[in-house]
Amino acid sequence: MELSRRGLALTAVGVLALASLPSFLSHVSLFVFGQLEGTVIEGRWDLVALNVVVFLAVLLPLAAGMRWRVDWRTSSLGVYTAFIVSMFVEMYGVPLTVYLTSPALSTGVSAADQVIWLQFTVMGQEFSMTFWKLVGLAITVVGVLLVAEGWRKLYTSDEDLVTSGVYGYSRHPQYVGIFLVVFGWFVHWPSLLTLALLPVLAYFYRRLALMEEQEVMEGFDDPEVYRRYMEATPRWM
Repeated sequence: MELSRRGLALTAVGVLALASLPSFLSHVSLFVFGQLEGTVIEGRWDLVALNVVVFLAVLLPLAAGMRWRVDWRTSSLGVYTAFIVSMFVEMYGVPLTVYLTSPALSTGVSAADQVIWLQFTVMGQEFSMTFWKLVGLAITVVGVLLVAEGWRKLYTSDEDLVTSGVYGYSRHPQYVGIFLVVFGWFVHWPSLLTLALLPVLAYFYRRLALMEEQEVMEGFDDPEVYRRYMEATPRWM
């Protein structure tokens, strides 16, 4: 029954994603090909620095915990850092994607085609939030909360193997959370660099999960305990 519910939920998400695809592609078209003068933020290195620090802090619970004690894991940290830095440099510093594509390509999409749902000012900069920007923000918030809850559950438990809470739904909820953080920001700002780095990040965290599972398996006196957990709980969702 649990697998059936999970399958139905994933199917529903897939159907919703397909139904939303035309709208999302319009959003991508605006940011990649249809930017107008005056709609692009550039030269705000203070915003770049602030956001890089905030989103690198998402990794602090992992970096400070037992799960960050093996040297090869720094490769995943490096890819995540590269994604965050490149994304915010493009978003607030040098919008390279816009410079490369807008002069050569035009789809007729303009900022006027996007409905503004929310406007606010931060550090003297006005931000206009369209539907897909809000969707990306919501995905990112869910990812941050998942990382935080995974860390809380893991490092406040006395159990050798945590299988309850978010760990009852995913063997690596914190990695799922990290991917949701970067995917949410890709939805928010679909630049060429972030598009290129997204599958690379997914590859490294998949490798990280596989190696961690092997490490945990070897660390148990009775590996069957972890093997049964692996059979009952999906790696991701």
